[in-house]
Amino acid sequence: MLRLLKISIETNLFIAFAAVAFLWSNIYLLDLYINSFWILSLQVFFSTWFVYQISRWIYYKKGEYTNEEELIVKWFQKHPKFNKITIYGSAVLTLVFTLFLKLKTIGVLCIIGGISVLYPIPVLKPFGVKTKLRDFPFIKIFLIAFVWSTTSVILPLTESYEYLANRKDVLIVWLAQFIFILFITIPFDINDAEDDKAASMKTIPAVFGIRASKFIALFLGLIYAFIMLFVFMLINWNHSPRKYLPDATIILIWILLAFLQLYTFYRSEKVTKWMIKVVYDGSMIVYFLIVYITKLVLHLTNLR
Repeated sequence: MLRLLKISIETNLFIAFAAVAFLWSNIYLLDLYINSFWILSLQVFFSTWFVYQISRWIYYKKGEYTNEEELIVKWFQKHPKFNKITIYGSAVLTLVFTLFLKLKTIGVLCIIGGISVLYPIPVLKPFGVKTKLRDFPFIKIFLIAFVWSTTSVILPLTESYEYLANRKDVLIVWLAQFIFILFITIPFDINDAEDDKAASMKTIPAVFGIRASKFIALFLGLIYAFIMLFVFMLINWNHSPRKYLPDATIILIWILLAFLQLYTFYRSEKVTKWMIKVVYDGSMIVYFLIVYITKLVLHLTNLR
């Protein structure tokens, strides 16, 4: 079982599943009806898989992975053909499923897809600037948060029959998930702090230190907790007189946040990279299970 988990992380399947889970959690949270539910889900799955596969393959080919013992390095060395097949295959499937989406969804995808694909590439090289997009000071974490929050919140809206003018709660949820992604991305940078310093990459932990970064994560987590409490009350008010989200939803989300906070403070700089991915990428899967199961229990209770 542990070996399967490691393989899913090495092949970036785990993060692709996490992306779909986070998408689903926001669809259920916002009560959006989408005809193309499965098409959008598959598009997000394969596009996420493609972006992570090609980004890490580029880093590997350029020798940016300095630790030969990293699982991702060992996987690339053992299975180069597999990685090429998955890159080309996921790219084709991403394009195929994109063609079945609405034009406004495709427009949003072009923006976030452009950021994702250009992220590891020195796009300003023709102008004499060799710096990659990800290397600009502090920009990496905000680009990641923008792409993930937009993918999981805005894409479902554009594929639904709802309009942003009628669903102001969508913007609040987008802001909340933007902060959540910031919150769970900081531990990755904490874990990579020494490597980032060596590479002169200006991340929050590399510049301000690990201790300060943990308190920044704490602050973001607290902001997120209060925004989600407001979202919880707002969504139930919008569905009044029936209750749409049970109390267990917000309580369990807060418990998840508390666990992540504790793990950030006591373990984030000590554990292996694959464990960081299990905990923080896996938190998006747990997040979906919390929303889905608590809503399902409430629905079954109301049927009695």
